[in-house]
Amino acid sequence: MIDQRTDFHALFGLPSQGVSALCTTRWLRPKMQRVSLQANQDFNLAVHASDDPQRVLINRALLLQQFDLPAEPLWLDQVHGTQIHRVVESKSSSSPPVADGATTRLQNQVLAVLTADCLPLILATKDGAQVAVVHVGWRGLASGIIGVAVDCFNGAPLVAWIGPGIGPCHFEVGPELKEKFPSDLFAAGRPPDRVLLDLPQAAQRDLASAGVSEIKMSGVCTVCSVNDFYSYRQEGVTGRFATLVWRESR
Repeated sequence: MIDQRTDFHALFGLPSQGVSALCTTRWLRPKMQRVSLQANQDFNLAVHASDDPQRVLINRALLLQQFDLPAEPLWLDQVHGTQIHRVVESKSSSSPPVADGATTRLQNQVLAVLTADCLPLILATKDGAQVAVVHVGWRGLASGIIGVAVDCFNGAPLVAWIGPGIGPCHFEVGPELKEKFPSDLFAAGRPPDRVLLDLPQAAQRDLASAGVSEIKMSGVCTVCSVNDFYSYRQEGVTGRFATLVWRESR
């Protein structure tokens, strides 16, 4: 589990290649004094999550300071699509890119996605030359976002980490999704027609199909771990936690 600045390649037993990663929780470590307005949004990092935008900006400043990030993260306008934003030069923008993932070869360019049940996915080349972070929900999976993200690496050998998201123990969906995923990814839900979808396993399969063989999963269900992670399914009105990756200067 990545809950502090982590040498990403060390997770895979590879020599350090200067890639760092971070997955926040609903608390700073150690638990912080409340900043956001609602009790369930203590370290919310999303401006769209029914929170005071100024409080969110304070949280983002704390994120930068607490974890000694090399730069302000590139925040995205996530729309459950398949667009992966390529960052080829470091420059500020007045509005976040409309995309559900970002990739870069730049050093000290922090990439981020926000989630609260969808899966955060980190990708990196084994030599640490390129990284990506992706917001993976069922819509993105069904539309092939993982294949799109992997294609951004032009066939380079990759490692992947699937972060905290809703698990098969709680992701109950309607029968309309049965046409979008293989039948063995479902388990029986509430009668007569609800089913449970294994979203992490679906993501793992898509990664394998795209040629990624080294995959690690956090194994954390956001609903089961709602005291530490935000869960839209469990809470309705809630915050978002962030998953970040960047290449360190060498």
